[in-house]
Amino acid sequence: MNYLPFGKQSVLILSDSHGRCFEPTTITPYYCVKTYSISGLQWINKFDKKLCLFSLIQQDPYPSLINSTSYILFIVGTNSVRTLPATEVINQLDHILEILYSQYVHLSNGKIIITTCIPCLKPSKRFPTISLLKNNIDNYNQLLLTLSRKHKFFYLDLQVTIDWLGYDLIHIHYKYRHHFSNLILHYIDSLNVNQRLNDNVQYRSQEAIARRNKIRNQKLKHIQQFFTLAREVHPVWSYAHLKHFLKLNGLRFGSISINSHNRLQIRFNHCMDMTYVDQALPVNIFDWKNFHQWF
Repeated sequence: MNYLPFGKQSVLILSDSHGRCFEPTTITPYYCVKTYSISGLQWINKFDKKLCLFSLIQQDPYPSLINSTSYILFIVGTNSVRTLPATEVINQLDHILEILYSQYVHLSNGKIIITTCIPCLKPSKRFPTISLLKNNIDNYNQLLLTLSRKHKFFYLDLQVTIDWLGYDLIHIHYKYRHHFSNLILHYIDSLNVNQRLNDNVQYRSQEAIARRNKIRNQKLKHIQQFFTLAREVHPVWSYAHLKHFLKLNGLRFGSISINSHNRLQIRFNHCMDMTYVDQALPVNIFDWKNFHQWF
């Protein structure tokens, strides 16, 4: 029997070959992360059950792993969107999620995480040009976001650029594999940072609370390094204006700063907040014209 390190919850990663960027077992500050990587894995593969996630999750050892995990994270999609239209892939995933929620009740409360499809520049028979393939991937990622609202799972926008791709134009280049794994592991830890740091606060002294807040701020600053958006900002916008605008529009953020090139950096504690704000804010939102429309 495998025992979890004391005080650690478990996270199960089911992935296609991108999961090779992870160690089979990784211990983070809050979690014990187990990764199972299967090259060629698709959401549903009608011709090879060994490459079909829908079939695998119903075979040992996966049911017991899913039943005992705190979170399950899927890095799947690339092989599916290279062979099928995005709408068909999303319909497959919709069906898989309904099965998972019906069989594993503990996953229904925001315990499933699904990443966006990583960029891919290698055309396929179904999508013979890079443009067609890219459009299908973009469509999949947008439909995935919509599906996340329906099923209430965490939508993890990886924001991986094509610069990270290896020579085969599908997989992460070896020099970026550590960055890729860290991006996801830091996201996993961010899921629980606020809850863990607030445990038993009512029993602490003022000194202990101050120490807790200092540790919390340090951890949040570290997490925010990975979840940052940038927008050009006209000098007429002050910090007070920017914060008021973001709060007025119900946009959650961690902190903001403006560099010497009039570039606003918006930092977040959670990837989902960053994804939502990125879609809500046009690139020119903080220009002179918009300032005078709002203030």
